[in-house]
Amino acid sequence: MHGLMSYRRFGRARSLRSDRARRQLTCLVERDAVEKLGRYVATERNGRSVRARSLHSDRAERTLGRYVATELWLELGRYVATARNGRSVAT
Repeated sequence: MHGLMSYRRFGRARSLRSDRARRQLTCLVERDAVEKLGRYVATERNGRSVRARSLHSDRAERTLGRYVATELWLELGRYVATARNGRSVAT
């Protein structure tokens, strides 16, 4: 985006495993990264970055930076958004 970041704010995301497991989220998701990720999920935090792998294959990995979402923004209703927060990763 010509050096500009496009961020969206959202307040609630659902767990991949259960509709009952909901948390209030106040994280920012970088829209361009979300559109490029497809079906990626955060698996571990390493220093300043979050590592992700494909839901279909353990071989596909990307270093994402600070925030990650597991599916396209428009489909967020069924997926978890994840943000690194200090020492932990909130899902």
